Amino acid sequence: MKKFNLPLVNVHTHSAMVAFRWLAEDLALEKWLQEYIWPMEGKYVNSDFVYENTKKAILEMYKNWIKLAADMYFYPESWARAAEELWFHYIIWNPIINFPVPWVVDWLVWIRQTEDLIKKYKDSEFIRVSVTPHSIYVTSEDLLIQSKELAQKYNVTFHTHLSESNKEFDDCVKLHWCTPVKYLYNLWILNEKCILAHCVWLTDEDIEILSQTKSNVVHCPLSNLKLGSWIAPISKLLEKWVNVCLWTDWAASSNRLDIWEAGKFAWLLQKWITNNPEVLPAREVIKMMTINWMKALGFESLDWKTIDEIERIIDKEDNFNYLYELNIWEI
Repeated sequence: MKKFNLPLVNVHTHSAMVAFRWLAEDLALEKWLQEYIWPMEGKYVNSDFVYENTKKAILEMYKNWIKLAADMYFYPESWARAAEELWFHYIIWNPIINFPVPWVVDWLVWIRQTEDLIKKYKDSEFIRVSVTPHSIYVTSEDLLIQSKELAQKYNVTFHTHLSESNKEFDDCVKLHWCTPVKYLYNLWILNEKCILAHCVWLTDEDIEILSQTKSNVVHCPLSNLKLGSWIAPISKLLEKWVNVCLWTDWAASSNRLDIWEAGKFAWLLQKWITNNPEVLPAREVIKMMTINWMKALGFESLDWKTIDEIERIIDKEDNFNYLYELNIWEI
């Protein structure tokens, strides 16, 4: 088999949380966050914790041939330092939330901190910065709008978790009388520089909105399965020409920072939920792991390969055993 040599990207993760791997298993998303993850973060997370555990995560991602990660977590300068020391490319997604945490008491600090990060790393070889309100359920409407205005001011990407669970979907409908996608659409947030994590619970209208606004979707089948969030309608999104990328999420919700494992599950699950083996060809999964993220993040090249070059390589390839061959790096 021909050796795979294209750059892979983990488009959404929380690297330092490798420290919490296996500490909160078999739970629904809301209980998992509120009763386990958030209390553990309040107790343990500091700059040294983030720095040391980010280094561990980077080494795990290197092992899985991941060359760049987009990371949403606290103390971003600590994991940026870890990335620069290990020559690893990172997109900083500084999570913007409304409630106070031990390291940021005033929620307005998140906006100022993100703007400072954009300025600090504008010339960095390894670090880029995006504007990242965490989600519609911990970020107010006003703060979402401020986040979007900041992203537009510096022409950077806007990223958030969206429509991950059925509860989030139902709560949004009850509170705002519309779906999570429609809620962001009504706030004039969605466009080609908007990157939405999960998008599991979508209506046909939602998919049409994502297509018309050219928003990007980031798919994480392993985290969604583990947390019982269901399976994102990736085949329907691709039919409407929505740009879909692939990611692992973090090691506490997917248990492995392995983009190949995520790719295999993404590939097989769409065939199962549609009862159609021709849905989501392996070639498209490889594009979700490579060029689709480049389009979403505004990269023209990585590892000296352009989007066009990578796409030509993928389209010419006949053998896609990469998705289930365990020793591809040794061949």
